Amino acid sequence: MPKCPHCGSEDLTRVRTWRFIVYDVTQYKCNKCGGAFLHYVNTRGEGEPEEFYIWVKTRPTEAT
Repeated sequence: MPKCPHCGSEDLTRVRTWRFIVYDVTQYKCNKCGGAFLHYVNTRGEGEPEEFYIWVKTRPTEAT
């Protein structure tokens, strides 16, 4: 299960999923901090699956 790269929460909403070359890509929105990110997983089947995250939207900030 992926975790939010900012706050570490597993409370995520899957927005969409697609295939990009050898990666299965899923866009998530964090229900705790509001951030959005892409989760890439290499599903080629050679060795251990490689995975990484890319932020697509920073979490909202509070006005002070």
